[in-house]
Amino acid sequence: MDLKRYGPHRRRLGGLPLTIFELGKVYSLKLVSQDEMLAFVDSYSMRDEDQVLLLSRLPQRRLLEHVDIDKVSSYWVTSQQVAGAIQPSLAEILDIVSSHAENGTGLAVVEGIEWLISIHGFDEVLKMALKLKDSISNKKWAVLFVVTDGIMDTIQQTQWHREVFEWEIPRKVELSELSDIPPEDGIEIEDSEIPLTVDRSSELSFLVKISREGYSKDVVRRRILQWRRMGLDVSEAEPALFQESDSDGYKIYRVVEEKVRRAIELDNRLDILLEMGWRSEVTKMRFRIRQLTGFSEVESRINELI
Repeated sequence: MDLKRYGPHRRRLGGLPLTIFELGKVYSLKLVSQDEMLAFVDSYSMRDEDQVLLLSRLPQRRLLEHVDIDKVSSYWVTSQQVAGAIQPSLAEILDIVSSHAENGTGLAVVEGIEWLISIHGFDEVLKMALKLKDSISNKKWAVLFVVTDGIMDTIQQTQWHREVFEWEIPRKVELSELSDIPPEDGIEIEDSEIPLTVDRSSELSFLVKISREGYSKDVVRRRILQWRRMGLDVSEAEPALFQESDSDGYKIYRVVEEKVRRAIELDNRLDILLEMGWRSEVTKMRFRIRQLTGFSEVESRINELI
């Protein structure tokens, strides 16, 4: 049988090697971390050839912190009557996913299955999953249900996984694998662009520099999301998204990129102070660094203590 599949067998997006989704199938992801799940959705949305539909328990204003909503068609599943929201109705969820699957190729992610089970009962949610499975069986889409562990008993889990394939978010690429991955077009990778500390003592890490040739609003939007996930206040870079000229936008971006790089360099030095026992001082200075302010004062204080 000639199986239609998503993209290449392995593709690095946002540090993740994406495994294959078989088209016309439904999958189940055991939720370990919502941040990790949304990071995967954001990475998958970078695949220009595929559409991504997300039915989330989070409103769009919260999703902005995790995904590029210009790339992801999102609906807030809630009982509230607000724009961009849908009711936690199984029929409505079935209709929205089925209608999106009529066109193109894509992935639909439906989270909050445990909430739907608490409202409608396990049997009704399973019936919805089976109807959706039939609906996309001959379509170029796959569906990923996100389920919180412990909501189903042993018998229910067996019934669920008999119809819905278990799936896990691929592990992150190890440092030793980076040399096997070709650089993206227009972006040169330097030796210093790998994560800052192998022992993960700092959450900040250097990212690949964006050249003028590789710059676009889409690229800088994704970079801002990456920086935000590190806990950096990069609001200063946001005006770059609204410049008519990419040259003007790049100038704004480059200023912030240099500030971020200096912040990471200082943060690396703070790891030394942390090992020396200056925990309170490090906490205060890390807060300032993540605001991209007070670099000179922080550097002077580090020099004093070291």
